[in-house]
Order: sequence, then structure tokens, then C-alpha cells
Amino acid sequence: MPLAPEDQRALETLFGPGVQEQTELGLRLIVLPTVALPPGCNPNISMAIYVASTFQSYDSRLYFEAPITLASGICPPTTAAVLLGRSLYAASIQGVSPSLPPHQAILAHLERYKATS
Repeated sequence: MPLAPEDQRALETLFGPGVQEQTELGLRLIVLPTVALPPGCNPNISMAIYVASTFQSYDSRLYFEAPITLASGICPPTTAAVLLGRSLYAASIQGVSPSLPPHQAILAHLERYKATS
């Protein structure tokens, strides 16, 4: 199911042009070309893929090109996955519902990086 026009606009406003929705293994994936992480995180900008489906026992996942180190210097527990032919990494973040509008769910994931940094 393609992104609704209002979701596409919201995502491109936040994450830049080129946001795409794709499916793989029955998963709803949203490719985000540029995601700014909370201040102090390393890297501070990354490409990401949001999994808007239950995956690996999580309601939703936000995968980045590399593991994220928090402003405190801690690298939270992460898991790796290959999605759309890319090796990606996601922190262990529970409780972000895939039923939220995609931009709100992604922002909720990003807020956890700030809250634990």
C-alpha cells in the first residue's frame, strides 16, 4: 500500500525528498534518505529504514546505516538486519506502535535516543 499523500509530505518535510515505501518479506518499509539524530549522537545524520510492521518481536523498528552512539558515549544494545540489500542496525526500542502515522512513529523512535542520551 503506497504512502498516503499527507504522510509522504510529512515524511519528506522531516527527512528530505526521496522518501520511498517498499515491501520486503511482507514487511512495510519506509526508506528515509536523511535522518537527523538528537544532538550528541554519533553519527548525527544517517540514512534509515523504518519498519512499519512487527519485526523481530518489536512492534516497529528504525534501522540506521551504523550503530548509534548516544551523547553519553553509550552504544545501546542493537541488532542487525539486512533490509533491501543493506546491512542496518537498530537499537532495542519497544512500544512504538506501527499504527501511528509514520512520521509520528519515527519521531517517537528518535525521541528515545534523546531520552537515553
